[in-house]
Amino acid sequence: MMSMDRRHFMKHVAGAGMALPMFDWVSGFHAARAADKKVGGHTFILVWLSGGPSTIDMWDLKPGSKNGGEFKPIATTGSGQICEHLPTIAKQMKHLSIIRSYTSRDGSHERGTYINHTAYAPVASVTHPAIGAVMAKFNTPGNLEVPGHISLGGPGVSPGFLGAAYAPFRVEAGDNPIPNIAAAVDRRRFERRVGLLETMQDSFVKQGRGELPKEHHTIYDRSLNLMSSKLLESFKIDKIAAAQREKYGDHQFGRNCLLATRLVEIGVPFIEIGLGGWDTHQEVFENLGTGRNARLPQLDQGLGSLVEDLAASGLLSKTTICCMGDFGRTPKINQDAGRDHWPTGWSVVVGGAGIKGGEIVGKMDDDGVEIVDRPVDVSNLFATLYHAVGISEATELRSPNGRPLKLVGAFGSGEPVKELLV
Repeated sequence: MMSMDRRHFMKHVAGAGMALPMFDWVSGFHAARAADKKVGGHTFILVWLSGGPSTIDMWDLKPGSKNGGEFKPIATTGSGQICEHLPTIAKQMKHLSIIRSYTSRDGSHERGTYINHTAYAPVASVTHPAIGAVMAKFNTPGNLEVPGHISLGGPGVSPGFLGAAYAPFRVEAGDNPIPNIAAAVDRRRFERRVGLLETMQDSFVKQGRGELPKEHHTIYDRSLNLMSSKLLESFKIDKIAAAQREKYGDHQFGRNCLLATRLVEIGVPFIEIGLGGWDTHQEVFENLGTGRNARLPQLDQGLGSLVEDLAASGLLSKTTICCMGDFGRTPKINQDAGRDHWPTGWSVVVGGAGIKGGEIVGKMDDDGVEIVDRPVDVSNLFATLYHAVGISEATELRSPNGRPLKLVGAFGSGEPVKELLV
């Protein structure tokens, strides 16, 4: 998958000897071009639970059923109940809704990840752009000095045929979130290298060698902006008050959620926050709720605090949130006290800007096996999410061979879940 980690992004800088202290002249390098562009509005946060979360033990518990499991449901500030190990999120459910009847068709990790990021099944003829690339393309403010597609805690998913300019920029919250930004060359040498590289890039672009030189030029251009931007301070969570950092938890997911609040403030249109460890074929209840490195307490601290703080600051009114993974897990508990892959009927949590909070959509039967009310397909979910951030669900992209491709994919009607739209 095409992604842009910190090293890859900044090598465009370091390779040219660009990363000197922030010279004043760099600050205005592209100021004229950006001066009359407006800042965008929406941010979308995808909380990605890689491995396939057991949503029957999180968002749609079945107490009293043979498939019910060990956890107890608790009341929330919304319409339904959720797992006892998610008390912080339970207090924020007035801002969030649960789709309990989602079907994503494929129980393979790789294919499930692809489908739930692109709305399409993988095929050999084209690599479809992930939702992060699409939202970065349509919603990145013209004067934003940082990448519009940022992945915290995971590699993200390919921008496909939209190209490297919309690839996920990989960051990890911490003391040095964007390293490789300093180089040991003097100012004069730096200026010469920048000038030479600009000349070479312009030459390649003018020779009509396809899209790659243009994409490289765009990335380099953004690298220049990034290295001199005051927005770099937004990536440094170590300056945030200790009590606030502790609230999010002493774990990487919590730190990434805290960083996400800073990125919302500066207008990044798409942020993916990854939390792995959900492939619970064995000991599902220990791995989720009671074990040493249990997933649910981390999710609860990070996501619950994220929603709480965005709501308190007013930023939730411009931020749409979705929490999901590759697929759900089987209602039946296997012989190893785990649950296996299950794309047939599982839960997705959505909320924030453009989405009603406190709602429950869809229903599984009492044992969690069959959808009995309001099935939601892949295209329905994507249509809802795009609609919420101001992108028409009817929008189409053109693949490299000229074929029109709907943003919402080909699975289902393509209609949004209207019960959830504000």
